[in-house]
Amino acid sequence: MIRAVRIFFLTRALREKLLLVAFVAIGAIWWFSAFSKRAGTFWREQRSTTTRLAEQAQWIKNRTIIEKTAQKTAERLDPSRTLNGNQLVTTVAQLATEAGLKNTVSSAPTTEKSGQFAVHTAAYDINQAAWDPLKTFYESLQKRSPYISVERFILSSAANNPATLTLNLKVVSVEIVP
Repeated sequence: MIRAVRIFFLTRALREKLLLVAFVAIGAIWWFSAFSKRAGTFWREQRSTTTRLAEQAQWIKNRTIIEKTAQKTAERLDPSRTLNGNQLVTTVAQLATEAGLKNTVSSAPTTEKSGQFAVHTAAYDINQAAWDPLKTFYESLQKRSPYISVERFILSSAANNPATLTLNLKVVSVEIVP
């Protein structure tokens, strides 16, 4: 087979030999390019998977410590003061009303359950507010800690009126599941 290819190649004119070599070189470059792309993807995924597995192994290794810490934390919390998703939304809305904030929009709460805890999250948008009511609202939220905590707090002012503020807020509550 190789002998037949060699004879075929050697019997060609110089320009045909150069053209055949160029085609083979283009094919080899094309193949190497595709191979290197696949190899790079494989190595990135392999590193990512290795990192995730190492992180999971660390969590598993520290499982008893995490469970003990969660148990101690649960003992410090008063189950009657923990809030479910609906209570979180109504409590934060009530605190906003008491602070004098009118243009509030809230999202439906989302819940993640993990062992003996349920973590409820809700997003709030407060539009066209003054500084003092926002400050009062934030301080009243802080008084409810650790039963209500602020996960995201983005305060921005209107371009046409810097005294008018907009607050994007994400609040979280922890409920002890019986």
